[in-house]
Amino acid sequence: MIKVMKSTWLLALALMLLLTACSASNNGKQGGQATNAASSGTENDVKPVDDSTEQEIVELDLFVNMSWWPLKDWSGKIPEEITKKTGVKLNIQVAADDKQLPLLIASGDLPDLVYTATDLTRMADPDVSYPLGELIEKYVPDFKISQERIGVNTMPDGNFYTIRNAFSTEQEWIDNPKALPGANGMTLRQDIMEELGNPELNNLEDLISILASVKAKYPDMVPLVWDKDQIGQNLRINFGLKKSNGFVDIDGAARYYLKDENYLDYYLYMNRLYREGYMLAENFTFKDAQQDDQYVLNGQAFAHGAGNADMTNPQLEELGKPFKMMQVTKLLSGKAGIPMGGSGWAGMYITKNNKNPEAAIKFLQYMYSEEGQKLGLYGIEGEDWEWNDAEKYPVMKYDFNNTDIQTQMGAVWWGLIGSSGVNEALQRYNPDSQMTQWGLAAREALEFNPALGLVSTEPDTEEQTIEAQIRNMVTTEELKIYMAASEEEARAQYEALLQKAESLGLAKLEEWATAKYKEYQKNF
Repeated sequence: MIKVMKSTWLLALALMLLLTACSASNNGKQGGQATNAASSGTENDVKPVDDSTEQEIVELDLFVNMSWWPLKDWSGKIPEEITKKTGVKLNIQVAADDKQLPLLIASGDLPDLVYTATDLTRMADPDVSYPLGELIEKYVPDFKISQERIGVNTMPDGNFYTIRNAFSTEQEWIDNPKALPGANGMTLRQDIMEELGNPELNNLEDLISILASVKAKYPDMVPLVWDKDQIGQNLRINFGLKKSNGFVDIDGAARYYLKDENYLDYYLYMNRLYREGYMLAENFTFKDAQQDDQYVLNGQAFAHGAGNADMTNPQLEELGKPFKMMQVTKLLSGKAGIPMGGSGWAGMYITKNNKNPEAAIKFLQYMYSEEGQKLGLYGIEGEDWEWNDAEKYPVMKYDFNNTDIQTQMGAVWWGLIGSSGVNEALQRYNPDSQMTQWGLAAREALEFNPALGLVSTEPDTEEQTIEAQIRNMVTTEELKIYMAASEEEARAQYEALLQKAESLGLAKLEEWATAKYKEYQKNF
C-alpha cells in the first residue's frame, strides 16, 4: 500500500486503519442471516443513546492485529463522542507482532472483538466468531447491509463474519464524483520546469524527454527518485497494472498479475529510465522510506516518483528552500488503469468470547451507519468539518494528515470502526489542492472487478505457499529486469522470471485461482 503519511492516497496505500466497515456483493443466500439490501450499504436508521439519561457504559476488549496501530487507547474527542452515541467503550490492545493473533485463536483466548486485515479465514469460523447475520437477526433486524457488501464478505459456509472497510461499489463511486482514489502521484521541480521553458508533459515519451533535458543541464542532479516501497507505482497506474500482487482477468481466467500484457512494456520503460541514467542504482537498495524525501528536500532530485506536492511544499518552505514541487495532474498513457477489484481491507470480528454480543452488534450498526462513518472518519460535524451540500464533500477544518492532531483527537485518516471506500476518499477532496487535480484525473482510470478481488490464498494452504515462494522470487529477479544492460536483456530477464514462477507451481496456483474466480462471479 503506500507510504501512509507521504501521500494522502495511499494509499492503498493504502495502506490502513482501525475497525472499519465495507465490502461487497452476494446472491442474498446468507445462511439465515437477515438484511434487506440498502442502496449504499450504510443507510441505517440508528437511534443513538439518549444523552438526557445517565447511561451504563459497556466496556469491550478489542485486539487490533496491527503492530503499527497509532491509537493505543480509546481516548480523544472522537472515541469519546462515539461512546456517547453508542454506550460502548473499547479497551484496546495492539498486537506485538503478526504471530500473536494466530496464537490467540489456537488457544481460544480471544477478547470480545478482533480487528484485523489478515488471518481472515481463521477468524471466519463459527467456533471462533459470531456470524454477523445471526446477531443481526436476533438483535438488530433493521441493520441494513448492501448485497454487494454481503457478497464480498461471505465465506464458503454461507455466512459473513465481518464487513471490511475501504470497499465501495462502482455505482457508489459514480454517485460521488468528489471521491478521490488513493493513487500514487509524481511531482517535479517547478522552478526547473520553468527554466526548461515548461515543456509539454502529455505522455510517457514527454516524461523521458524532460528527464533527458534535466540530466543534460543539471548533471549533478538525480532526474527521478522513488520511495523504496513504491518504486514504479505511478508508472504502473499509467500502464494499467496491479500493484505487485494478485490476479488479472485474461480471457475469463484468473492469471498471475505478471502475465498482464502491459507488464513487459512497464518493465522495459523502467529499464530505459535506469539505462539512460535517469534513476539511481542505489534507489533499489534504499534502507528506509525517508531517503527519497531527503533527495527532494535537499534539492538533489528533479522528479519524485512518490510525490505529494501539498505535503512536500510546506516542508520546503519551513526549510527555507527557494523552490517548490508541482504535481503531475494528468494520466500519461492511454493504457492507464487503477484496478478496484478489492473486497475491502480490514474488518472487526465479534468473537464467541464476547461478553455482550448485543452491545457489540449495535455498536457495529452505528459505526457502519453514515453518521458513524463520518464521525469516525472526519470528526464532529460543525466543529471539525462541514458538509458542502452543493458539491457533496466534507470541508475539513483541520489537517487530517497531521499525526499529532490525529492522536490528540483519537482518529486516523482512514476511519474508526466503519468506513466505505467512498467516504474515506471524499475527505481527500480539496478544491485548492494539487493532489485533488491528480485524483480527479486518476478517477477516470478506475476499473472494477470485485469477484477477482476476492481471489486470495488462505493461510496454511499449498496455494499460499506457492504464492509466497513466487513473491519472494520476484523481489530478487525483478531487479535484474530493472537493471538490465540492454532492452534485449530486460526482455530475456522477464521471460526468465515467468519461467521461474512456473517452476514454483504457478500453473497450479492459476488453476485454483480461476476456479475461485468463477465461483465468486456467481455472487455478482
